[in-house]
Amino acid sequence: MTKPSYADAISTFDWSQALDDLGWNGLTDVDLAWTLVDRHVSAGLGHRTAILWVGADGTERRVSFSELSNESKRVANLLQRHGLKIGDRVAGILPRAPETVSIIVGCLRAGAIYVPIFSGFAAEAVSYRLEHSSARFAFVGSKYRHLVGPNNSIKVIALGAGEAGDIDYTGSTASEADTFVSVKTSRSAPAFIIYTSGSTGKPKGCVIAANLPAAMWPYVRFSLDLQPATDVFWPTGDPSWGYGLCCYLPALAAGASIISVEPNASAEVCLDIISKYGVTNFATNPTVLRSLMARGDSIAQAGTSVRAISCCGEPLNGEVVTFFQRVWGCTPMDHFGATEFGLPVGNHNSLLMAVKPGSMGLPSPGQTMAIVNEEGAELPSGTTGFIAQRTNANSQYWLQYWNDRDATNALSKGEWKCTGDFARRDDDGYYWFEGRSDDIIKSSGYRIGPFEIESALLRHPDVVEAAVVGTPDELRGEAIKAFVVLRVPPHDAEALSSELVQLAKSVCGRHQYPHLIEFVANLPKTQTGKIQRFLLRSSGSTGH
Repeated sequence: MTKPSYADAISTFDWSQALDDLGWNGLTDVDLAWTLVDRHVSAGLGHRTAILWVGADGTERRVSFSELSNESKRVANLLQRHGLKIGDRVAGILPRAPETVSIIVGCLRAGAIYVPIFSGFAAEAVSYRLEHSSARFAFVGSKYRHLVGPNNSIKVIALGAGEAGDIDYTGSTASEADTFVSVKTSRSAPAFIIYTSGSTGKPKGCVIAANLPAAMWPYVRFSLDLQPATDVFWPTGDPSWGYGLCCYLPALAAGASIISVEPNASAEVCLDIISKYGVTNFATNPTVLRSLMARGDSIAQAGTSVRAISCCGEPLNGEVVTFFQRVWGCTPMDHFGATEFGLPVGNHNSLLMAVKPGSMGLPSPGQTMAIVNEEGAELPSGTTGFIAQRTNANSQYWLQYWNDRDATNALSKGEWKCTGDFARRDDDGYYWFEGRSDDIIKSSGYRIGPFEIESALLRHPDVVEAAVVGTPDELRGEAIKAFVVLRVPPHDAEALSSELVQLAKSVCGRHQYPHLIEFVANLPKTQTGKIQRFLLRSSGSTGH
């Protein structure tokens, strides 16, 4: 089947088709649980696998759409019985497990606002997100129970071993009914709060609309080229992060079967899963692809089933694109996204378009994007400016920052919304990423802000000042580097560096700590005292 051209897709795109695909045409209020799961059961597809879970020990578990529907109803009943009110925030600090998706759908079914929190965070980071969102409930995996301290206002529902006073997930849901009348909500109502990484201050809570399935539909249709009836789809991202959530939920809405793998996607895990299950559609981040590329041509046989690769998280090197074109005969399609944008720009698997290695690609059909200046005026091709988005009722994804009107208003530049990411557009309309005004670091697929790491380093009694930046790294995309000013010269620089790394890990989590540390006499600053991180990024120092 010949792919339509990008130009044809742009000129013929009609949001009514996307709404038809979701069963939303003519609806003011929508039932998200029905959209994601129940309608497939009603269509006679309840037997189809919704989630194929693979545990760290190789254990498999298949969850059908019917099973997912019933389990999510039990979750909704459990929440309601314990006093949940519509609009209450419910956090999830969960592993990639079969129950995780049931919990997410159950929260939406009950009318809650779901707050995903990455299990790799340290206790203080978890506590901040719980308190800032005023979460009333938290579903917590047994391995992460220690991250949730005593808080009488939060009811903990424990998966596995919990503590005194916790609600036992398995025993409690088993006694709940698998019938529930789902709450319907306006498409413009809050459904999720996803926290940013936090660059110049504490992480902000991005309020995501119930319209998420529609806003992400162009990504599913054109970028992923998801074919629900035939694809074996593996999104390696964790559903506690924006990219993982935006792969899992729209894929369910499409009726696709999702592979969910408990261990992280190392090269060994990837080669095993792809070859064992015949993965056809692979959504991941550049770090994973670079780790596979490091194996060289020996991976050729493992990827024979893969027909589509989608990639997000940080700019994708051109060398990676050409490697997979040669070895797997498949072009990794780079995409640009942000917690406030969704995934509006990319290279599209389902469309006939030239891929320019290193480019973010072209705006998705249905998305209105531009490059603008500080005043919100559109800039000509070749000029670097802010990546800007303008949404309507159908493309709306982000609503506001939770309880932060000033930060919300600061994103507006005229009629455009801008997060501070810089890019340029070439004469063919392709977007090329240039940098980040807010100093967000993209390392191993994670968006990491320097503020929390810097704050952690400042807890050490020998540290006077600290600044954290990203520095190019062949495997990670960017390595996290800390420039540290000490009270006195270190007696043992290597030992002190190790201390600081362990301190950052204990406070911030195992995914956001400095890989490199350089001790310096002072930090470059503006006249008003702001650290000039761009000078540190270009310093070229090696560190310890």
